[in-house]
Amino acid sequence: MTKEEELRFVSGAFEALVQRGVADRGMFVPSAVTDREIDAFEERFDVKLPSLFRAFLSSYCYDFSVICAPIPVDGLEHIEKNCEKGLWWIELIALPKENTLKNLYGLMESFREVCTNKNLVGLDLESVKRLVPIGEWDGTLCIDLSDGTLRSFDQTEFDWEKAGYLDEKGIAHGIKRMADFKQLLELYFYGKYDEEYEKQIAENDGEKPDYTAYIQR
Repeated sequence: MTKEEELRFVSGAFEALVQRGVADRGMFVPSAVTDREIDAFEERFDVKLPSLFRAFLSSYCYDFSVICAPIPVDGLEHIEKNCEKGLWWIELIALPKENTLKNLYGLMESFREVCTNKNLVGLDLESVKRLVPIGEWDGTLCIDLSDGTLRSFDQTEFDWEKAGYLDEKGIAHGIKRMADFKQLLELYFYGKYDEEYEKQIAENDGEKPDYTAYIQR
């Protein structure tokens, strides 16, 4: 996508939250984050963020963090229409109006501290420098900058080699959860599986989901 297309996609994602009844417009406001501020974050941690994630950071501020959405219960690799869907929560980094990037800085610093602490995970910085934590999804959820995928790391697991989180060169990758940040927005903001989930519930004589409960502050 071009930069303009990415900005439209992100704007559309927040609009979708409103149209689905998950959020009202007062729950987010246009962001004042500048490219220079994002550049400073990248320089501080020696990373290059995906352009769509940069667009997300500079689009809106919000103070909610926990969102749910229906996804395939057996994993996102099971995308056939008839597979069972269930609600799954994600804790996504909040972007407050004041000092918008402070949570991203905090997550990055604490994640690297845990990873490099010899009494905890005990890796060198080179092994984890391509990971940018953005929330919680069955463990710490990170953007893997080596390929753009979203991957998780169990917070109670400190032997990452035994857990299979490292490649043959000792670089951490964790467990793949989503193809990229775009897929996260499709699932949790655009509600990709809403219609299929509603149909599934109706077939089991259940009530229509309460979308107003899909966000928690």
